[in-house]
Amino acid sequence: MTTGILVITHCMLGKELVNAAELILGKISNILCVSIMETAASEDILKTIEEKIIFFRNKGDSVLILTDMFGGTPSNLSLSFLEKNIVEVVTGVNLPMLIAVVSVRDQMGLSELGKFAQDEGRRSVKMAGELLE
Repeated sequence: MTTGILVITHCMLGKELVNAAELILGKISNILCVSIMETAASEDILKTIEEKIIFFRNKGDSVLILTDMFGGTPSNLSLSFLEKNIVEVVTGVNLPMLIAVVSVRDQMGLSELGKFAQDEGRRSVKMAGELLE
């Protein structure tokens, strides 16, 4: 059993993060995106998220949902799917976080992977001026 990754963001941000990660790592398996556009109804988005979670669960996979920001529509809708050891949500997705998670997801359980994603996301934010002094 592995962990499926579901990237849910405003507009095409998630898809472009996956494209960038694949440019660096090569083709990534077991990853899906949901792009939330201005015109989409919440019920339709929830149905799409549910279908993608079911896709992963039918393969026996747990699901790590990565969203762009806490309090936004992607995270707010994703929170309704939280289920201990089955579905976890981590907000603030960035490219270093995504690359790190993809690289280690088969080595840890969902809860540990969620914590790892959070830590990697934080660790990757740097102020260049301070580093270069």
